[in-house]
Amino acid sequence: MSDTRKNPVGNAIAQAAPEALAAKARQPWMRMMVLAGFAGAFIAFGSVISMVAQSGLAQAGPGGGDAVGAVQLLSGLAFSVGLILVMIVGAELFTGNTMMVLPAATGALPAGRMIRAWTIVWIGNLVGSIAVALFFVAAGGLGDGVGEAAASMVEAKMAKSALAVFCSAILANMLVCLAVWMSMGAATIPAKILAITGPIMIFVAAGLEHSVANMSILPLGWLAMPGEGVFWLAGLQNLLLSSLGNLLGGALLALGLAYGHNALRQEA
Repeated sequence: MSDTRKNPVGNAIAQAAPEALAAKARQPWMRMMVLAGFAGAFIAFGSVISMVAQSGLAQAGPGGGDAVGAVQLLSGLAFSVGLILVMIVGAELFTGNTMMVLPAATGALPAGRMIRAWTIVWIGNLVGSIAVALFFVAAGGLGDGVGEAAASMVEAKMAKSALAVFCSAILANMLVCLAVWMSMGAATIPAKILAITGPIMIFVAAGLEHSVANMSILPLGWLAMPGEGVFWLAGLQNLLLSSLGNLLGGALLALGLAYGHNALRQEA
């Protein structure tokens, strides 16, 4: 029995992924930047609704500590909306694009073009994320416990060691890229939503580090506690380490799954 018959969906995704990922990197830089800005904004929307979920449940009833697990799960479910928006409209997300190492490994994508795409998309994600964070604050969105939830999230991130952020980011993007990978094999919008929700819920509930999510979470948390100062250096370190960890996690997942399905053949 061939590998395709054993797992036709998994094999089909692995065979199609190199060219699909390479095509994303071949777009004109301005189009890529615009789509990246939207992706950053969509993930920021996910961050916002995740904070709203945390604030609402934290205020509901006594014994808030007993409901931490449920709060985190609902927060993860809410955040998954961000990646669902990215995947359905076809925006450009740095963390998903870390899987471009796959077409680079097969020879379908030059390394220089891959790095160019990463750089453009990372910057676009940052711009879109900060824009939504600023508009949300200007709209009065940090009231009703949302600001407290944002501040708490940032304090938890700033308390992590460099190694913890890096390792957490590896795991986070293995899950994010797994969601992206599975959604590539989904033929309908409901199927894409189902493929994305589970892995994203896990990474958020576990408190793992996603660089693009942090691009909105950090400014929202800082703006929620203006009297306590902004730790720019610690924030930049978090973004750097989470980006590097995300890069490694995405690369490991894409290369590992492609190898398992014999999709790492070099192009002639």
